[in-house]
Amino acid sequence: MKVLIIDDDEDVVNALRLAFTNSQPRIDLVVARSRLSGIDALHREEFDYIVCDLRIPTHDGGLNTDEAHGLAVHSEAKAACPGTPNLFFTGFGTSQNVLDQLSAGEKHDVFGTNKNYSMTQLAKKDDFLNCIEYIQTFNDELATLEAIEIDSTYDTVVLDQFERRALQILARRLHGTKIEIEPLGGLSGAMTLRVIVMDDETRSLASYFVKIDLHSKLTQERLNYDQYVFPLIHMGGFPPLGSGIDAGIGKRLALVYQPANDYPQSLFGVLERSESDAVSIIGVLREIFRKWHEHKANKTVRVRELRLDRINEDVFDPYRTEIDGSKQFEETQVNIKMSWQHGDLHGLNVLCDDAGNAIIIDFGNVGSAPASADPIQLELSLLFHPESPFRDCAWPTAKQTEAWFDLDEYLLGCPIPYFVRKCREWAYESGDPTNLPSIAYAEAVRQLKYPDTDHQVAIGIARAAIRMHS
Repeated sequence: MKVLIIDDDEDVVNALRLAFTNSQPRIDLVVARSRLSGIDALHREEFDYIVCDLRIPTHDGGLNTDEAHGLAVHSEAKAACPGTPNLFFTGFGTSQNVLDQLSAGEKHDVFGTNKNYSMTQLAKKDDFLNCIEYIQTFNDELATLEAIEIDSTYDTVVLDQFERRALQILARRLHGTKIEIEPLGGLSGAMTLRVIVMDDETRSLASYFVKIDLHSKLTQERLNYDQYVFPLIHMGGFPPLGSGIDAGIGKRLALVYQPANDYPQSLFGVLERSESDAVSIIGVLREIFRKWHEHKANKTVRVRELRLDRINEDVFDPYRTEIDGSKQFEETQVNIKMSWQHGDLHGLNVLCDDAGNAIIIDFGNVGSAPASADPIQLELSLLFHPESPFRDCAWPTAKQTEAWFDLDEYLLGCPIPYFVRKCREWAYESGDPTNLPSIAYAEAVRQLKYPDTDHQVAIGIARAAIRMHS
């Protein structure tokens, strides 16, 4: 357990160190002695618990101790790490207004016990034993969580302590004692998993899709779900969003979608097994997205704006010399049909069952975008996504990428030509076909920001888009 202590009183700091010297599991103390160093530590590291004296100076060694500085730490902690519990030392002269401000924090199920825990505790500074008791109790609960086993047969899944704890909190809510996990991939940097919670006899209690990332990132996904997914996509096209894990996992948030057991394979997996089954899934996706895609609006933009939405100038500039005509092309104005789009539609974000049904997951990038973006992203994920089974095959050659708009040439030697044609058909029918070069260009050069994608394939498709437009 890692605890941040913000206090300029050496007696208090030394007493805490002494109290936890022999704690098991170990309690590590990080000490800051002022408002500035405390806030710096909040941003630099992640903590399980924060202890702060309300009366601290602005900077280390300062003499201007004031409650305003402790309140500033409190506000910053709520913004930077809203899920981290904290305790504030208050004095006898602390006003009721300040006490109310400190104690107005939220309550969350921090330990998976289905009981809410106050995120801010208050203690008088001379009531030192209370502080020690709070921290020791917290440490004991974390030890209970850590005893819940997490099993993965996938070497690619490496969980940090807060990602592990998110899953353990989820399991403990159900009185589970073991967790099995399977990665669902993605390029956003979030940890996205299929999670099965089991009891002592390894019986499955529940199955979920779980996504873990920083609060600041996943808060937007939760808003997207409430605004665009739940009201606009028919039930059955997405997994319901359950009760997430908002606290006790550092600066993270975990979104919990359920249930996961009815959709055991990704679209990539279906493609490996049966191209015809995967082609049928395209029709299912079009129906899932029907309400999103039928509400179109026109927007006049330069191609450069489309590209900037996918990759910034600094990352893209080194590749310009390999893409002839890119500067001129990006100055072109296009009248784009816009609609609501998933924004990251690849083969792992489409989950399928054995009966030909599908659901969509991962809503962090939902928003207004060119109407053909989703099908183009899905098609290109065959070439670029790290988990695509077709990423490292001999198709397409460098010459074929530059013939991307000539499907007869482009698909020579393709292991799944009918699926590619179906994606392309969806793209042409979703928006104005004359927009396709600018959209394909933006989606292709986006891949240049990922170090492990085939940049020559991306450059070839971008060149094809420029030539097709001209």
